[in-house]
Amino acid sequence: MRNNDEIIELVTKLMDKNDLSTSELARRLNIAKSSVSRYLNKTSQFPLNKVNEFSRVLNVTPEYLLGVGEYENKNQDTMAAHLDYSDLTEDEQKEVEQFIQFIRNRKK
Repeated sequence: MRNNDEIIELVTKLMDKNDLSTSELARRLNIAKSSVSRYLNKTSQFPLNKVNEFSRVLNVTPEYLLGVGEYENKNQDTMAAHLDYSDLTEDEQKEVEQFIQFIRNRKK
């Protein structure tokens, strides 16, 4: 399991990856910006009771965030199980992936 510093380091990287500011993360979590700032500055411990909310907003599994699971993307297995690319060309597959990313970015 990750320690507090490792969790916060990962949260910070995921915020960058998802282009989330402290304010936006706080808004999506429905908690005070000052609370999020204290977690990120390591003046308060990461709230383990909010790991599900953080993982949802950061698009990872709670297990990955805590360091007890191997899958980063919570949709990775689900998407693979539901998408059959066998009849698509490589270019068409890339288009599908780009469209998925477009939809994700539209939520921001």
